[in-house]
Amino acid sequence: MASYRTFVLYLICVISVLIFLIQFLWLLRSTAFTSCRNFEINRIHQEEIPKRVTYKDYLERPSTDLTKLHENWKREATILGKFPFEKKFLTIGIPTIRRIGDEYIMGTIKSIVNYTKPEELNGIYIVIFLADFNETWTTDISKRMNETFSELISAGTLVVIRSWETFYPPLKKLKNTYNHSYAQRKWRSKQNVDYAFLFLYSKLLSDYYIQMEDDIYTLPGYFQAIKDYISTFQSEWTCIEFSELGFIGKLYHSYDLEKLAKMVLLFYEEQPCDFTYLYFNIQMLQFRRIIRRPTIFQHVGLKSSLPGKIQPLKDRFFDNSEKIYKGDNPAARIYTNMKVQDGESLSPESAYSGEPGYFWSKGNGKTGDWFTIVFDDPQRIEKILIVTGSREHPEDSIKHGKLHASLSLVAVEASRPRCTNDIFLGYFDNGNIKVDNLTSVLGPFKIHCVGITLTENQDWWIIIKEIAVFIAD
Repeated sequence: MASYRTFVLYLICVISVLIFLIQFLWLLRSTAFTSCRNFEINRIHQEEIPKRVTYKDYLERPSTDLTKLHENWKREATILGKFPFEKKFLTIGIPTIRRIGDEYIMGTIKSIVNYTKPEELNGIYIVIFLADFNETWTTDISKRMNETFSELISAGTLVVIRSWETFYPPLKKLKNTYNHSYAQRKWRSKQNVDYAFLFLYSKLLSDYYIQMEDDIYTLPGYFQAIKDYISTFQSEWTCIEFSELGFIGKLYHSYDLEKLAKMVLLFYEEQPCDFTYLYFNIQMLQFRRIIRRPTIFQHVGLKSSLPGKIQPLKDRFFDNSEKIYKGDNPAARIYTNMKVQDGESLSPESAYSGEPGYFWSKGNGKTGDWFTIVFDDPQRIEKILIVTGSREHPEDSIKHGKLHASLSLVAVEASRPRCTNDIFLGYFDNGNIKVDNLTSVLGPFKIHCVGITLTENQDWWIIIKEIAVFIAD
């Protein structure tokens, strides 16, 4: 009987252990299945959720599909000329579109080329962007450029490019900003993308890049003026402006062009590039505009590329600053009580210097205002020529003034020279004065000072364009 009970207990224990093992194994199987199923569900769920947008998307592909810019896109965009390989000093970028009734681009190119010396052409690229998708116009303008500028195109100096419509973002349902009409918003938004495409094409071509419009002209010596002005800066800069208007004559380091392109694309529908570039400059830590005066590019177009818009804008600081008479002009110091504008090219010294530039006062001329030249050493002078006003600002001439010479300098006190033994030389006539045969009047005497004095108030500022002093043999 005892052995029977022992057997039953043993059997119950074995069955209990087996049941426990079966339950344990079932639990393990269920857990593994659930984990695998959950993993599969999570995997499927993750595949269904699109990738979240991060700031990198805006840095890499801002506002438009730059992924379509495949490796050789620049060669595909080049339709006339050679794709540039050699890095040069300056790239001049000019976007142009079809204008109904008027065309300025051919004259703009001629102005730039005609006022660039042959040796200077070796240091520039001129990139013309045909930013219109009208095939008839594109074919026609390309043919005429090829015929007119064949040598420049063969030399690789002039390059003509175009884009493709898939580069552009949608230009419908644009944000309503600045109270602009839909037509104007569409025009300026496309123009922003035009600029960005041109920046991206040009970013590796040269050390510097300057933006133009297709309806400008320039002056002889513009290229050297750009080089000289750049060389005056010891501190960092982002943008130098060679025109105060719109987006004309804006110079950038080429290595900043991609950043500028991305910012223009990022805000392509919010505002015109005329505003965006100013914010870009600030983001690049340039907190003030740097405008070279006199400016060297002038807007000449009357009809805007926006159909129906008249745009008679003129740059008030543009003028031909080349000297005509180029006197001997012995070493001297210049003094004046007239208010002086910022910029070396408009300083009092610019009127006397043989380099391009002139003096332009800041404020209307007043009775008693003076401008005095003090020679380092007294001079025997044969002739003096003074030209005031300019082609662009003829009203800024000296209407009422006189010229005198002084034989002696007593002292310079509070930035004003005290000259004595004055000799009256004459009055200004139509803004100019010419005095010659001075040696026959003064004999052996030498002149230490030459002074200009206004005899009446004037309604305009004063431009002294050139002072030419010729010494006696």
